[in-house]
Amino acid sequence: RPGRPAPATPPRPEAPSALRGALTPDGAIADGASHPLSARFPDLAAARASFPHASAMTDELDWCALQGAINRADAQGGGAVQVPNGGRGYVLNRTLVVNPNKVTMRGDGSLLDFRSLPAGGRAVWFKADGAPPYGHEKHVFEGFDLLGPGREQPDCIGVFCQTDTPPLSSRVQLRDCVVRSFRVGVELGHRAYLVSFSHCSFYDSTFVFRAPAGLEDAGESITFNQCALFNSYCLIANMAGCGLRFMGCSLDYASRIVWDNNGHIDFVSCHIEFAPPEEVPFHNGVGRVDFHGGFLQINGDGEPRVAGLFASNVADATYHMFGLRGWNWGTTTGKLAVGPGKIYWHAGAEIDAPPAGYGRR
Repeated sequence: RPGRPAPATPPRPEAPSALRGALTPDGAIADGASHPLSARFPDLAAARASFPHASAMTDELDWCALQGAINRADAQGGGAVQVPNGGRGYVLNRTLVVNPNKVTMRGDGSLLDFRSLPAGGRAVWFKADGAPPYGHEKHVFEGFDLLGPGREQPDCIGVFCQTDTPPLSSRVQLRDCVVRSFRVGVELGHRAYLVSFSHCSFYDSTFVFRAPAGLEDAGESITFNQCALFNSYCLIANMAGCGLRFMGCSLDYASRIVWDNNGHIDFVSCHIEFAPPEEVPFHNGVGRVDFHGGFLQINGDGEPRVAGLFASNVADATYHMFGLRGWNWGTTTGKLAVGPGKIYWHAGAEIDAPPAGYGRR
């Protein structure tokens, strides 16, 4: 990628530091109730003596404590923030900003309650500004339940990945988490690539994953591994043309599985299931969707209500099916395709020599 720095000789490991122990959100109450700064401090100046990052007396104490621990980990050069699960939620009304190249966050099923997040808010924003260009593979965000204000709250995003400084990137590793009840569960912004989600559930959203058109330096190798995406309007909206991989995932019960795909999506050994659709469930803009194994079924005995299951805008937009199994693929026309795009069924012809174009040059 133009602008990406060349790998440098790794620096010598830093000397161990007592400051590198796991940090905790000191001052958090985490009883599931609202506790604004105004409940503890007389004014903002007094609050900032304990929480320098506070911006208003309406800031929740739980948010101040969590963001404070994240900031301390970042300031000491990196580290882990441990967020205990006391059985009730941390009430948060502002964005948690986390540097994925420097800070690890670990919960134990800990509930991050963003139900008071305002319209247009982001619950967790991963941005790598000020970090080394490498190092994300050593840090994770794991073990959290992110609860949003509901899919009706305009443009509220659960997980947002964007870095403002070229050539850095938001290379996030998120695992063992739940992201629910946001307008958008996960959204990619500029400079976000090599992002992975493992053993996570995403549901009750308008869009589970959205990548808007026009992103800069974003979209390479976005992977969902053994995740569940379900009970939402649209599971995947790939206007930006990202390279998406879904491996061993369950994608269930959505009006649209794929919407406006302009990139390349691989479904590898995935289970895809939905009720008889009222809208075409798969839509390629100018992209390609490949199914490698897996199972695709329409559940229930309702009559077909759509002319096809796989729509495309242009003839070069294609679907490729390799060993895909399925059940009950009914349409009103008896055909699968809508629009000029094509569907290719790969039956697995026997070969004993390299296919054309694959031999030694």
